[in-house]
Amino acid sequence: MERIGHRSRICPRFPVASRTLIVESRTLPTPQPLARWRVGGLALAAGAALALVVAGMAEAQAREPDSERLMGQEAEAGESGLEHPSEYLVVTDFPGELTDADLATWQEHVPDIQDVEIPSSADDYQQPALFYAPEGEEERPLLMVLHSWSTDYQQNIDIPLAEFAVANDWAFIHPDFRGANDGRPESTASELVISDMEDALEYARENASVDESRIYLLGYSGGAMNALHLASRQPDTFAGVAAWVPVYDLVSWHAWHEGSAEDYAEQIEGACGGVPEEGSEAHDECVQRSPKAHVPDAAGEMRVVIAHGIHDDLVPVDQALHAYNDLVEEETRLSQEQIEAIEENREVPDELVERSLHQEREYPHFDAAEASVLLHLQSGPAELVLFDGEHDMLYRPGLEWLAKQERE
Repeated sequence: MERIGHRSRICPRFPVASRTLIVESRTLPTPQPLARWRVGGLALAAGAALALVVAGMAEAQAREPDSERLMGQEAEAGESGLEHPSEYLVVTDFPGELTDADLATWQEHVPDIQDVEIPSSADDYQQPALFYAPEGEEERPLLMVLHSWSTDYQQNIDIPLAEFAVANDWAFIHPDFRGANDGRPESTASELVISDMEDALEYARENASVDESRIYLLGYSGGAMNALHLASRQPDTFAGVAAWVPVYDLVSWHAWHEGSAEDYAEQIEGACGGVPEEGSEAHDECVQRSPKAHVPDAAGEMRVVIAHGIHDDLVPVDQALHAYNDLVEEETRLSQEQIEAIEENREVPDELVERSLHQEREYPHFDAAEASVLLHLQSGPAELVLFDGEHDMLYRPGLEWLAKQERE
């Protein structure tokens, strides 16, 4: 999602007061000796039941990422050693408009990039994509990047992500998945879009030597919407998913833009078959095309960071907050009152600041982009980061976070 001809800027506004974070340590219960009793003639094994509970708790605890794998870093932690060849820190600094897309610019910056076609498994479509495979047989990480709402697979602002992949000897795929979300029914998270993304992932795995434990997915805006779609269907495939300023609910986002100068509401209506009014077929279609209908099924399984600028007027921050809520346990969710306060005041309530990890961690790549972290929450494998910015993506922190993730 991006304003054509408009460049939003990251601008520091509301500093957040420091709070002390208290972390409660927990230990697993010790399994008790096996006890048996009879109910209605059936012998029940209490010890076995308890063992299953303990095993489940251990599995859940194992899904908790270590501190060094969280966004940012602990104080005085060393540098990762990763190469970031691009000088640009945020997408709104990359030359040109956010929707600019041309192969010549890609080839200028990434000479080894290939323009390939991938046969669709759903119809006779030949999906174009940009692809890079490192030389040699050694298994390497794979970075899959999804273009945003109003453009296609040649979107120029994703060039720094490909440059990073090449510099660090990662495989890279940048698929088209039916192009821009311009109102065509086959666009905008249709089943054909989902199938295209799956086809592109399979193509990369077949045509590069990929480390299956280090497959990464990244998207910005409309690309983040589709990243959540794909990851919710294949949560065990991706070691990490980075979703920047995502559209999460097409129905509420349509309402946000209805009557505005932007074309997004009309594009959603075109894709879904009409205005998504409650009880209409268009409403049901929009619901199914929204990550909100699928992400809860992957709660506790998807290793994901959702990052959003607190001053975003194009995709309001509540889209990210509701996405995070659907991924975490009820007791760790943001309340509706807290979500409304963030949306209205563009600042984080004190009771959330007290829960935030950002008081004890450092975020050098956010700081370098003048986009201070205002809130950092983590529950299970899901993380939420609100930063002092607008509708933007920061290249380096997302890539650094992904590089720390590895699937068991």
